[in-house]
Amino acid sequence: MITVSDDPIDVEMALGSGGLSCPRCSARLVPWGSARPRLIRHDIEGPRVVRAYRPRRARCSGCRVTHVLLDVRLASRRADAAEVIAASVERKVALGWGHRRIGAWLGRPETTVRGWLRAFARSASRIVEGFTALVVRDAPDAVTIWPRPSGSLLAAALSALHAYAEALGRRFGVIGIVAWVRAGIAATDAGLFSSRWVAGAQHELALPPVRLAG
Repeated sequence: MITVSDDPIDVEMALGSGGLSCPRCSARLVPWGSARPRLIRHDIEGPRVVRAYRPRRARCSGCRVTHVLLDVRLASRRADAAEVIAASVERKVALGWGHRRIGAWLGRPETTVRGWLRAFARSASRIVEGFTALVVRDAPDAVTIWPRPSGSLLAAALSALHAYAEALGRRFGVIGIVAWVRAGIAATDAGLFSSRWVAGAQHELALPPVRLAG
């Protein structure tokens, strides 16, 4: 699975021009049909918003392995958009909300929210280590945006993600703020909230800088 832009035209152009490479062997990816459709919930408070997606699929011209190209707004194996899950993590870390309160706020089952929070907690130490390393790699002046000292492992993980997002903003000259969840999803090929990923697997940012603000 590879994270790509949320603009399907950008994705098609990248595929057609050889702009996407295989994470396993670095050979060029070529179009290879589409994956199965997915229904994703996007609402955070307010009326339910469900959108249908059918991710593009690509095949490596070298090792012949196929990859699903997943929109950066989506998280691997989740029925809710990445921003929805990120909102629950922020409420947990910043406000101390539990999964029941977050579930009531979002209108999601308690078990679903508990699963998100547990997955993030299990990955917290890897997030701190992996994204701190990415800050060093992607920001020569990293000392000015070093992850801030935090009182808990979850808070340290969120701080590292924020620092990496800021590092990307500086690297690409983005006007505005890079959303930490998009930066994190792109760096982990959509695996940020799944407990199974390797930080830094994606060697380059998946998004055009113009789409990073906000």
